[in-house]
Amino acid sequence: MTVLVADDDEGSLLVAQAAVQKSGHKCIVAADGEAAWQLYREHRPEVVVTDLAMPGMDGLALCRAIRAASTDSYTYVVLLTSHGAPEDVLAGMQAGADDYVSKPLDPFALHTRLLGARRVTALHGELADALNEARGSNARLAEFTGRVSHDLRNPLTSILGYVELAEMDGETESQGLGDYVEIIGASARRMLSMVDDLLAFASIGGSLSRSRMSLADLVRDVTTDLSQGLKAADAVVEYEDFVLAADPVQMRVALQNLIHNAAAYRRPGVPPVIRVSAEANAGGVVVRVADNGKGIAEEDRRRVMEPLTRLHRPGDPAGTGLGLATCARIAAAHGGRLEISPGPAGGTMVSIYLAEGS
Repeated sequence: MTVLVADDDEGSLLVAQAAVQKSGHKCIVAADGEAAWQLYREHRPEVVVTDLAMPGMDGLALCRAIRAASTDSYTYVVLLTSHGAPEDVLAGMQAGADDYVSKPLDPFALHTRLLGARRVTALHGELADALNEARGSNARLAEFTGRVSHDLRNPLTSILGYVELAEMDGETESQGLGDYVEIIGASARRMLSMVDDLLAFASIGGSLSRSRMSLADLVRDVTTDLSQGLKAADAVVEYEDFVLAADPVQMRVALQNLIHNAAAYRRPGVPPVIRVSAEANAGGVVVRVADNGKGIAEEDRRRVMEPLTRLHRPGDPAGTGLGLATCARIAAAHGGRLEISPGPAGGTMVSIYLAEGS
């Protein structure tokens, strides 16, 4: 490993350097915190051994700067403290140090710390490699899903076009083919709906394009798009304004899914009342969509956020099982989460937590 040692005491610095080199590692040295910080940025060492008390930038400040630095690798920090004073050890751990060694420095104690540091940094490296591989696999899967969905959409659109032509042709009725054409059309429309949902699901999770937007304007746009279905359900959508920073395309998809679900999964004979609101919370914003519909049982709330999961309750409309999964993915892409809870009117309340972002 490359080990950076920072100490303003020349004798301690030489002892630490000799101990590091005797342990078989490359050692770079700095006589103060500012020099150590510069060397850290240039070399990105696996381990930093730093004295606590140094003029200018002390060991605590150096440790905080290392933890705040953007890097793909993990740096193990060992703090050198005078006689292992408890208050110094606590302050160092709070600043982000991993371990400490008391001064005057015992070379054997430092050698054992470096053995532990090697295991920890190796594990972090393996974890980082696994995470990068998982991200690559997810990206390839999303690309594959998008490509397949796109390829399926074209023939389905063509089938529906011919079905509509056949429905307009009176000869299908005389030949007794009307029922078959109707079945083909319904099946193709369901498949097209699933393909569209798959395309939306596959497109979520990439880079965000955040901008400030009005929740009221967004809800008005969504209800205009869903106006036919909302009118058929005799649904009322209530909302209040709130300015939030999020990806407008993804938030539009989320609200379309949630408002559509609220109207579709209504209680028999009860006109849907859907309320959309938002408020600031610790670390960001929460957007809520509440309804007075059927609700979702507590044991099903986590399961329905998984892709292609449907409850199959009596009277439920046909669906693809991707709407809530897409909303959950949108929340995760914004650094947040999706929560499902009972609504104040006895239905369902879906909360989209969005973390702060630039």
